[in-house]
Amino acid sequence: MFRGVYRFLLSVKTVILFYLLFILTALIGSVKIPANLAFFSGIDDTPLFRWLAENGKPSLTWWIYALIIILAFFALSTIVCTIDALLKRYPRRMLLLKLSPQVMHLGVLFIMLGHLLTASTGMREDILLQTGEMKEIPAGGTLALKDVSVRKDRFGYDADWITKIEYKDGDTREEFILRPVRPARKGRYGFFFRSASTEPEMNALIRVTIDNGAPWALLGGTILCFGSVGFAVARFRG
Repeated sequence: MFRGVYRFLLSVKTVILFYLLFILTALIGSVKIPANLAFFSGIDDTPLFRWLAENGKPSLTWWIYALIIILAFFALSTIVCTIDALLKRYPRRMLLLKLSPQVMHLGVLFIMLGHLLTASTGMREDILLQTGEMKEIPAGGTLALKDVSVRKDRFGYDADWITKIEYKDGDTREEFILRPVRPARKGRYGFFFRSASTEPEMNALIRVTIDNGAPWALLGGTILCFGSVGFAVARFRG
C-alpha cells in the first residue's frame, strides 16, 4: 500500500490531473466571486482562514477549501519528489543539473509555508484614530494619532498626507511617520496608511498587520531564484 501511495505521489500523470482540477476549481471561483461581490468583498482584507471561519457558507466557499486541499497535495507530492531525487546518486558533472530543480522545489515549499502561516496566524485590522485618542491593537499594544498634515499641489488638490503615530506596548514607546506607500514596521506589527483628513477634525485610518509568513515566503523566493540560476547555468553548460 505504501509503495502504491508513493508511486501515486511521484506520478507525473497524477500531478497533471490535479493541476487540471486546480485550474477548473479556480475557474469556478472566478465566476462565483463576481456573482457574489458583497459576500466576497472582505476576503482581501482578512487572513483567509479567519475569513472562512467568519463567513460559513459552504455553497459559496467550497471551491476555496478544494483549492487548499489540492495545494496540500502539490506540497506533499513536491516533498516526496524531492526526497526521491536526493536519495539517488548522480555523476559529479550532473549534480548541478539534477539538484537545482530540488532547490527550486524547496523554495516553492517555503513560499507555500509562508502563505499558510499568513492565512492561519496573520492579522489585518483597520483602526480609525482621532487626534489625542488612544486605541488598543487587538493583539496587544496601543496606537495614538499625534498629528496629521496635508500637502497640496499648485492647483490646490491634496497631494500627500503625513501622519504622526505613537505606538506603545509595555515599556516600549515609539513615534513614527506614516505616508501613502511608505509603511512602517515596529516589532511584530506592520503599519500602513489608509486615509487621513484634517476636516472637520484630524483623523487617520491605519491598517495594522501581523504577517508571520512573510519571512518564510521571502526565504523561499530567494532559494527559488538561486535554484533557477543554477538550473540555467547547468543547462547552458550542457
